[in-house]
Amino acid sequence: MAASIAIDASVVVRYLTGDEKTQSAAAADLFRAAQSGKVKLVIPTSTIQETVYVLERLYDLDAAAIAPRLISLLTLPNVNTPDSRWVVEALQFYRVKNSDFGDALLCAFARSEGCDVATFDKGIVRKFPEVAVHTPAECLAKKPQAGTKGEQN
Repeated sequence: MAASIAIDASVVVRYLTGDEKTQSAAAADLFRAAQSGKVKLVIPTSTIQETVYVLERLYDLDAAAIAPRLISLLTLPNVNTPDSRWVVEALQFYRVKNSDFGDALLCAFARSEGCDVATFDKGIVRKFPEVAVHTPAECLAKKPQAGTKGEQN
C-alpha cells in the first residue's frame, strides 16, 4: 500500500508555478510519484485555501487562472482532498462568481451539508443565491421543521 503524504501549500505553489528550480523539481517528482501510484498525496482544505491566498497575493493571479489549475491538480491519480465533494465546487464558485475564496468555501460547504449560512456580509447574499443565507438574528428567528436540513421555511 502506498504511503499517504499530506502536503503543504509551498509544495503546491512550487508545483503550479515552477518558479524555484530545485523546489519545483522536487514538487514535480512528488506529484509524478503519486501519478505512478508510489505515494498518495492528501491536500487538506487549509492547504488549498493557503495556496489560493499565496497565488493571489504574491503571484498576482486571479480566480480564472487559479481555479482551473487547482481543479486539475485535484483530479490527478492518487491526489485527494478529504473535502473533495465540496472543495471542487468551491473552486468553481470562486472562478465563476469572482468571489472571495473563503466565501466560496463556506457556501460550497453549506450547500454540501444542507445547512444555512449565518453572516453579516451582504455580498454573500448576492453572489450565492443557491445557499440559504441569513443574518444571525434571522437564523435564530427561524422555526426549524422536523426532518428539514437547511431548507428555508
